[in-house]
Amino acid sequence: MVVKIMKIPNDPFLGTNYIGKEEIRAAKEVLKSKSLFRYHGPNLLYKTEQFESNMAKYLGVKYVLACSNGGAAIKLCCIANGIGPGDEVIMSPFTFIASASSVLACGAIPKFVDIDETMNISPKEIEKNITENTKAILAIHMQGQSCDMKQILKIAKKHNLIVIEDTAQALGAELNGKKAGTFGNCGAFSLQAGKTITCGEGGFIATNDKNIYLKAKMYHDNGGYRIGSDYPTWENGKTIFGENFKLTEIQSAIANEQLKKIYKILSKQEKVYNQIINNINTDFYNVRKNIKGAKNVHSNLSFEFKNSEECNKFIDYMNSKGIGFNIYCSNLINKYDTFVKKQSWHNSNFPYNVSDYIDNKCSDAEDLFKRVAWFNLSGSLKNKHIKYIIKILKEYENEF
Repeated sequence: MVVKIMKIPNDPFLGTNYIGKEEIRAAKEVLKSKSLFRYHGPNLLYKTEQFESNMAKYLGVKYVLACSNGGAAIKLCCIANGIGPGDEVIMSPFTFIASASSVLACGAIPKFVDIDETMNISPKEIEKNITENTKAILAIHMQGQSCDMKQILKIAKKHNLIVIEDTAQALGAELNGKKAGTFGNCGAFSLQAGKTITCGEGGFIATNDKNIYLKAKMYHDNGGYRIGSDYPTWENGKTIFGENFKLTEIQSAIANEQLKKIYKILSKQEKVYNQIINNINTDFYNVRKNIKGAKNVHSNLSFEFKNSEECNKFIDYMNSKGIGFNIYCSNLINKYDTFVKKQSWHNSNFPYNVSDYIDNKCSDAEDLFKRVAWFNLSGSLKNKHIKYIIKILKEYENEF
C-alpha cells in the first residue's frame, strides 16, 4: 500500500498563526484615532503604555519598555548598563546574528564561548573565559529553552558582572516558576513575526531596576525623557546621545491582543510537543537535554544524532516524506565574516582595535550544530499533521 505523502507546515510563526479579528479590530481602532505615535496625537489611546503595563504584570517585573525590535532591545540593555568600547560580553555562538551585532553596535566585543548538552551557553565555559575586560554575560535562551540561570547568576555575582538575558525566542519560558528574562539585570525580548507573540516587528526590555529603565527610555527616544525627572529631558534641552527605537501605537495595539492569547499559544505548543514525544521511542530519538525546573516554549522539535552523516540521512528521509527537518542554519555566527575578519564597520576594525580580544574556539557548539535536526512546531499544526509526524518517525526508526 502506497502511503500518501502529506506536506506538513513547518513555518516558525507562533503568534502570527493566532492573528484574528481581535488584532484587526485593535489596529483599526488606532487608525481611526489618527494617533499612531506613542506620545501624542489628536485622540491618543495610550496603547503602548497599556502593553508595557500588561507585559510587566505578565512577567512579574516593575518596568517594561517597548521598542522597535529585539536587536534594539539588546542594545538598550547594553547601553543602560554602561557597556561600551573596550568591554567584552560573553555569549554563545549558537544564536541569531542580532544578538552579537547589537553588542558590536555599542562598541563592545561579543566573546563567544562554548555550549553544553542543553545547547545553551555552558556556565563552566563562561567562568573559564572571564578576563579583566569582561563586563557582562549575555544569556541567550535559545529556541525557547532557558539557560542555567542559577549557575550564571552565581558566576556573575562572584566576578561582579552584568547579566543580560536575550529572551527573543523564549517569551513564556520559565525556570522554577520564574519567567525567563527576569533573572538578570534586564531582559531583551522580540515581537518579530516568528516569536511567541508578534506585532510583525518589535521588542521590549524588562527590568526591576529603575535606573536601567530610565536610561533605556531616554536612549530609545533620541536621548531625551519626555516627562519631567532628574534625567535630561526634552523640556530643558539637556539630552544625551540616543536613537529612535520607539514602538508605534498600532504595533502596541496588536501586541496587546496577542498577549491576551499567550497562555493559549503556550498550552497548544506544549500539548503538540508532548503528544509527539510521548508517542516515539526516546531511546532512539535523542531529544534536546533540559535543565531541572525548566518549562520551555516548545517552538520546535530537535533530535541529536551520533554524527552529521546520520543527521543528514534522517533529514533527507523526513523531507522526502514532507516533514521539513533541517539543521538550524548554515553556520554558527562566530564563523561569520563580521567576527572572523573583524569587519564590524566599513573600512574599520573598530571596536576590535581597542581590545586585545583573541578568537575563542567553540568545538562543542561546532560539533553539535552539525548533528542536530530541527523542526519548527508551527502554530498551524493540526491533529492530522501530528499523527502523520509520529507515524513517519516510527517508520524511520523501524527502517533504520
